Amino acid sequence: DHSGSFKPNAQASIAFSQPGATMREDTLDRWRTELRLQTNAIELSSWDYRSLDTRPVGAASADGGDGAPLVSRDAPGAYAYQSREQGQRIADNQLQAFEAGKEIHVGAGTVRTLAPGTTFALTGQAQFDLAGSDDERSFLVVRTVHLMHNNLSADLKSSLMQRLGEGLLDALIGKEERTSLHAVGKAIGERPLYRVRIDAIRSNIPYRSSGTDAHGQLLHPRPTIHGQQTAIVVGPPGAPIHTDRDHRVKVQFHWQRGAQSHSRLQHPMPDGHTGAPGDDQAGTWVRVATPMAPVAGANWGSSALPRIGQEVLIDFLEGNIDRPVVLGTVYNGRGQADAQHNQVAGGAGVATGNAPAWFPGEGGGHAHPAALSGIKTQAIQSSQGGSGAYNQLVFDDSPGQSRVGLQRHATAHQGTAELNLGHLLHQSDNQRLKAAGFGAELKTEHSIAVRAGKGVLLSTDARGSATGSQMDSKEAITQLEESLQLQTDLDEMAQKHSTLTAGGKAPAPGPAKPLPAIAQLQRSMEVLGAVESDVTAYSEPHLQLSSPAGIAANTPANAVLGAAGTSLTAGHDINFASQRNSYASVKEGIKFFTYGKATSAQKPNQEIGIRLHAASGKVSSQSQADETRLTADKALTVTSTAKGITVAGKQHVRMTAQGAHLKLEGGNIELHGPGKIEFKASMKELTGPMSASPTLPALPKAGNINQAIELNLHYGDLEPVLNAPYKITFADGTSRSGKLDAKGHARLENVPPGEYHVEYGEDERPWKAPPLTPDPQLLQARQQKDQAAALLEAARKKNETGGMT
Repeated sequence: DHSGSFKPNAQASIAFSQPGATMREDTLDRWRTELRLQTNAIELSSWDYRSLDTRPVGAASADGGDGAPLVSRDAPGAYAYQSREQGQRIADNQLQAFEAGKEIHVGAGTVRTLAPGTTFALTGQAQFDLAGSDDERSFLVVRTVHLMHNNLSADLKSSLMQRLGEGLLDALIGKEERTSLHAVGKAIGERPLYRVRIDAIRSNIPYRSSGTDAHGQLLHPRPTIHGQQTAIVVGPPGAPIHTDRDHRVKVQFHWQRGAQSHSRLQHPMPDGHTGAPGDDQAGTWVRVATPMAPVAGANWGSSALPRIGQEVLIDFLEGNIDRPVVLGTVYNGRGQADAQHNQVAGGAGVATGNAPAWFPGEGGGHAHPAALSGIKTQAIQSSQGGSGAYNQLVFDDSPGQSRVGLQRHATAHQGTAELNLGHLLHQSDNQRLKAAGFGAELKTEHSIAVRAGKGVLLSTDARGSATGSQMDSKEAITQLEESLQLQTDLDEMAQKHSTLTAGGKAPAPGPAKPLPAIAQLQRSMEVLGAVESDVTAYSEPHLQLSSPAGIAANTPANAVLGAAGTSLTAGHDINFASQRNSYASVKEGIKFFTYGKATSAQKPNQEIGIRLHAASGKVSSQSQADETRLTADKALTVTSTAKGITVAGKQHVRMTAQGAHLKLEGGNIELHGPGKIEFKASMKELTGPMSASPTLPALPKAGNINQAIELNLHYGDLEPVLNAPYKITFADGTSRSGKLDAKGHARLENVPPGEYHVEYGEDERPWKAPPLTPDPQLLQARQQKDQAAALLEAARKKNETGGMT
C-alpha cells in the first residue's frame, strides 16, 4: 500500500528510441505528458450518533494547489468511518488519488513486459536526461493497452466476429487511430504486429485509484436499498428482551439464511456458518425510534422497546443497508375471533404471533367498533405469550360512553389498582362489560396516600363547565362565616351570663376575649380565602372537607380525631350516641352554656335548658379541689322519689332563707328566725345528747398531668453518644438543658405540651480513628509478591556469579 511495494519491471531500464527489428531490446518510441487541474483539498464530515459529532476531517496538497483552492466537500453518510483517524486516512487517500491523476505520462512502443504495478527507468528522453535525477526518469505503470495483429484465415475471422460482435475489432482500431500514439493504418500492411500503450506516473508519487469518474460519479457505489423492510427482534435463547444501555436491539431479516432463518433456507457456506442464528449473535445493534411520542431528550422522552420475537419496521439511513433504524413494531398473524391472542402462535425462527389486544368484535363484550385505544404493557416474563400481569392506559371512545382508564393488573384479569374517569364500566381485555357508574373512580387493594404541601380540598360543591380556580372554597367559607357568627354570638351571651369567675370574683371590665377555638376559626377562613396571582391559593397547608348535602364517616372499629383546637358548630342539632360508655377528659376546665329558650314561638315547650338524666345507675358530681355551686333564678328542687336525701358537711351545714337559718356546726344546732318558729308534731320527745357522723368520700387531689419526653442519640453503628450536652426549646418559648447519660439517653418529666427543638453537643470522649482490619486477600497477595521478588533477586545473583537458573 505504498510506492516501495511495487516491483521493477522485467526490463527495468527502457530506452526511448525508434522502433525497429534490429534493436537489441524493446523500446518506447512515443511519449507525452498530460497535466490536469485537479482538486487540491478534501473535506469530509460524517455524523456519529455515539460521539454526537460530525467528526470533520480534511487533507490539502502540500503545494497549496498553486494558489487556486479547489475543495471537494462531501458528507459520505452517517458514521461512514469508525474513528476520526480512519476518516483522516480516507481523506488522505482521496487526495492522493487526485494528485496521482494530476500528471499522467503516456507512452507507446514495443515493450512486451510492461504491466500495471511495475516500475521502470526511461533513458534517452531529452527532457528527463537534462533533469539529471533518477526520480525524474523513474515511472510506475498504472495502465496498459496491448494491440496485437495476426494473419487469420477468413473462416477463423468470421467465427471470431460472430463471438465478439460485428465490427468490434474495427471500432477498437478506429479509436486507436484517433487517440493513440500507435503508428497504425487502415491497410493490413500498415498494422504492426505488436504495440503497447501505457499510462504512467512518477514512481515517487503515491498511487491511489480514484473512486469517482471524470464526472464525479462513484465508480463502485455502495448498494442502495429502496423502501422499508420488516425484521424479527432476536436475543439470547430464553430471554424475553435484549437491549443495551442505549435502548438498541438486534434484528434478523427474513432473507437471511441459516438454521434459524425465517425463509427456512440453509446458508450456502459449509457447516458452521450461518447468517441467521436467531439469537444475540445476529448482526449489530440497531437504534429504535421513540414510539409513544417523537421525543428523545437528555434523560427525558418516551421509551418502549420491542421484545424478542416481535416484528419491527425498519428503514435505512440514506438507503445504506448497514445503517438500519427501527421505526416501530407491527402486528402480524391472525387474531382470534371474539377472543384474545393469535391463531398463529409463532413462526419460523424466533418470530411470535402478535395480535392486537383491542379489536372490533361481534359477540358479547367484544361487540364494539374498535372503540378502545391506548397503551397496554406486558410483564417481561410473559412477553411472548401475552398472558401475564400488565399495565394499561385505555381510551374508550364509545358513543355517549367515553372513558379514560389507568390500570394495573397483577394477573391477566385482576385489576389491583385503577383510576377511571368518565363513563365507568368493568373491562376485561377487549370486553366492555357491566356499567359501574359515571364520574371518577380510584381503587386499589393496597394503600392510597394523598399528600399536598400547600393544601387539600375535598368538595362536592359542583362547578358548572369546570369553571373556577383549583382551590376555590367559597361555599365552605360561607358556611364557616355562619359558624363563626353563631359561635361568636353564643360566646358573648355565655360570658354575659357568667357574672362570676373562679373564686366568686366578678369578671374583669372591658370587652370579653373570644374563645381560642373561635380565633382559630377566623384564622382558617383567612387561610382558605388567600389569593395568589388572582387565584385562590391556601396560605397554609389546610385540609378542607366541604359538602352541601352531607358528610358521613362510618367505621365498625375505632375512629381517632386529634387537633390542637376544635370547633364544632351545628345549625340545628348535635346528637352524640354511644352503645356503651362516653368519656370526656379535659385538662383545664369544662363550661356548658345554653340560651335555654326555644327560637320558635310555635314550640309548645318554650323552656329548654340543660337536662342530665341517668335512666339507671348513679349520678356523681364532685369538686375535688374547690367549691360546687348550684344556683337557680327560681326554685331549686332536690327530690328523692324512692329513698332519702343526705346533706353532709365536714365543718358545718347551713340552710337560710329571708333571714332565718339553720346551722349545724361543732355538734351544735343553731336555729334562728327573725319571726315565728313553729314546731308542729303529733308527738314531741326531747332526750339526752346524741350524734351521728356522716361518711364523707375521700377526694383525690388534683395534680399536673405528667408529660414526658425521651432523648436517644447514637452513632451509625448504634454506639451511644456519651454524656453529650443538649438543649430543648419548647413551643411556649421555655427551654431546658442537660447531658445525656452513658447510654446516650435522657428523660424529661413535666414538659410543656407541643412541639420542641433539640440541639446536641459533642461526645465528651476524644475522637480516635477506629483500627483498620487488614484484608486477608490483600495480605496474601502482598506475601506472594514478596516471595516472587525474593526468587527473582536470588536468580539475578546466581546469574552474576555464573550459576545456572
